[in-house]
Formats: sequence, structure tokens, C-alpha cells
Amino acid sequence: MTSPRLAARPTAAAQRPYVFPEVRKLELAGGRVVAAHLPGQPLAWLGVMLGGGALAEPLPADGAVALDGLSRATASLLDEGTENYTADEFGAAVESLGGRWGVDSGWQSTKVTIDLPVSRAEAGVGLLAEAVRRPAFRDVDTRRFLSDLASAKREQFARPGMRAQQALRNALYGEQARYGRLAGGTPESTAALTGAAVKEFHARWLRGPGVLLVAGDLDLLDLEALAAAVFADAATGDPTTPDGGAPLAERQRLTIADRPGAVQSTLRIGHPVPTRRELMAAGVDIVALRVASTILGGSFSSRLNQELREVKGYTYGAHSSFDLGRPQGLYSANTEVQTDSTAPAVADALRIIHEFFDGGATAAELELTRAYLAGATPIGLQSPGAVGDRLIEMTRHDLPGDYITTEHARLLEVTLDEVNEAVRAVLRPQDLVVAVEGDESAFGAELAKAAREA
Repeated sequence: MTSPRLAARPTAAAQRPYVFPEVRKLELAGGRVVAAHLPGQPLAWLGVMLGGGALAEPLPADGAVALDGLSRATASLLDEGTENYTADEFGAAVESLGGRWGVDSGWQSTKVTIDLPVSRAEAGVGLLAEAVRRPAFRDVDTRRFLSDLASAKREQFARPGMRAQQALRNALYGEQARYGRLAGGTPESTAALTGAAVKEFHARWLRGPGVLLVAGDLDLLDLEALAAAVFADAATGDPTTPDGGAPLAERQRLTIADRPGAVQSTLRIGHPVPTRRELMAAGVDIVALRVASTILGGSFSSRLNQELREVKGYTYGAHSSFDLGRPQGLYSANTEVQTDSTAPAVADALRIIHEFFDGGATAAELELTRAYLAGATPIGLQSPGAVGDRLIEMTRHDLPGDYITTEHARLLEVTLDEVNEAVRAVLRPQDLVVAVEGDESAFGAELAKAAREA
């Protein structure tokens, strides 16, 4: 029998520069427009970025339940009926355009988006404006939605994960601070939401002009007409969402959200970091930090995942990252392990982070990660929606239109010393807080010892 002939494995080509689409920043129809030009793209992504966010939620009266989650609930109710459409009619209108609706509310902003064929963009932005400017908030729709939301939140908290994240934020900032609680709220806070609170929040925070974001073929899109539709009924001025102060609580090394009888534990480990703008002002290389973050915990081949999954077999996956958002950044690592692996998994995770801080990345890790990130950038930016997400980032952090292009070029030249210098400027292993959700009776004493010795 003749042996099969195998083709020679292709050699890797040199990394090529990547150029982000042309970005245009304009003042049109009384509002701000940020648009990315995607020549020949048959789809378009349209979005409105408004104020609000979790930090704009009202402070509770003495003894009252906080209305955490009000911002996200209000954003999610925007397409549940408007002045001219019932909830069903609005959904049908979006579908008739071949569109996909999206909402998101973070700490300081609310985003409403729609993806659809570029030929339907004007009709789509009309629906976007209708939802943002003229939601009906009919009592029957609002009661139904809030009831469903409260049920979903109870189900969410019955599963592992949310209580660990809540415990970490409580430990870092104190549960009295809004930033020390979850942006989406809890079962108790969502159950306290009312239609009146939704209407008041919308009137206060989502009536301003905001920013119109567009990703599509600008030769086929009339930006003036799109802006006129979005800004026509906007209230004067954009209120500024407070930054919440994000005060740091007295450092607490270990906190446990007890779940008696749980067969697995959810681990959250982290500490606050400065925002992207603050790090740039301090001279920290953001690209070098991104590379370091990927090596430590941002990919399947990262040190955390390799040790906790491949070597020790504690978990199906472990991940860590630097969130450099506003108003406060956060470094966090997370994984889920069997209950009897809780203490050793925490000890190993802390050890890996300390070792990475002390010893730094290797040249081999740098080149592997450089190739991965350089290849992932163009792949991850093929759709208008992905480009739109970068427009949101650009607007939130006041970045130039070519920042993706310049950061990709920087990625191809960053050195090992720069990577290690960046992570040592931001990562603080001695300040890490460990939050665990699980059966404390099964691991409490061993975990406390591991946390003390790390």
C-alpha cells in the first residue's frame, strides 16, 4: 500500500498592519454623530448612546429598598410599546426591516442599537428614535415586564455566580456605595421597581440628545437625515451621570457567600485599578498591559487556565482581565471548581498571579500572544456591530478615530520589557480580595489558611 503524501505545513507569514475604518465625528441636527465608513457593506449598525446608567439611579430613602437595576429595566422597556406601536407591533416592525434590536445599560450610560440592511437604515433609525424619545410605558406592559424581570432575577441568583460577584463588589467598595453592588440589581431591588420610577428615570436621563453612532457604508447613508430623526425631539442638554465616587472599603482579604450543600464553588478574585484615561495620563502602555493580561488569564493558553485546568484539573476554564472602564477600573479573575478543590484552587490562583508579577512574561509567551491578538483584531471587526462596539468605546473614553489602527501597530512592536513594566504598574497582588460562593462548612477553615498564606 502506498503511504499517503502529506502536504508540507505552511509557514507563518509576518503580521500585517490593520487599518480601522475611517471615522467621522460630526455635529449634525443639533447633536453629535460618530460614524465609521464601511464601503460596500450591505448591513448597517445604528446606535444611540445616552446618559443614565446604574450610578444615576436614585438614592433610597431611609429604610427603603434601593432601586438597583432601574437603569437596565428602563432601557429594556423602551421597545415594549411606544406612542405609535404596541409591544407586539414594535417587535414586528423591527423584524419586518430584517433588524436586530439591542439595549445595554452600564454604570454611566445607556445604549440602544439596531442592526439591519443598509437600505432600511432610515426606517430603522425612525424606530430607534421612537423607542428612545416616545416610549409609552403602558401600565399593563410595565407591570408584566417588571414581574418577569423579578422572576428572572430570582432564578439568576439561584444559580452560582451572581452572589460571588456581589460579594466581591461589597468587599471592594462597601455595600452602601452604589458601585459596591451589582449594576443589574438583586431579586429584592428588582422586586421594588415601579412604573412610576421607570417613567421618572427616563424623563431625567434618557431624553437628552446623546450621541448617534453609525457603522455602515456612509456613501449610502444620509447622516443628516439620520441625525435629524434621532435628535428632533430630544430635550435640551445631556445630564452628566455622577461618577459614584467609587470609594474603597477597608480592605478585606476574604469574603464568602455561603451556599450550604453546594457541590461547586465560584471564585472571584480582584482589586480596583485606575481607568483607561488615568492610566494613559500616568504613562502606562495600554497595549502592553493588554498583552500581559492575555498572557496571565485572557486566553486558553494563559497561565491561569493552563495551571488550573490543564495541570491541576480543578475547572473547565479560568479567566482574568483588566476592565479599564469608567468610573472605576477592576482587575478580576474568575473560575468555578468542585467544592473540595476550593482552597487549593484559590491558593494556586494567587500563586500564579504573584509569580507573574514577580517574574513577568517570557519571550515565547509574548510572541504567541502577539500573533494571537494581531490575528484576532481583523477577524473580530468584520461586522458592523463589532465596529459599532468600538465606536462606543471610542466615545466613552474620548479616544481618537484611529486608536484601533495605532494600537494594532503598537502591538506589532511592543517589547517584553514594556509588557512586564505595564503589568507591574497596574497589578497589585498584595491587594487582591478573594470572594467565594459555596458551602463554607466544607472549605472555610482551609480557605482562610490559604488566603492568609498567599
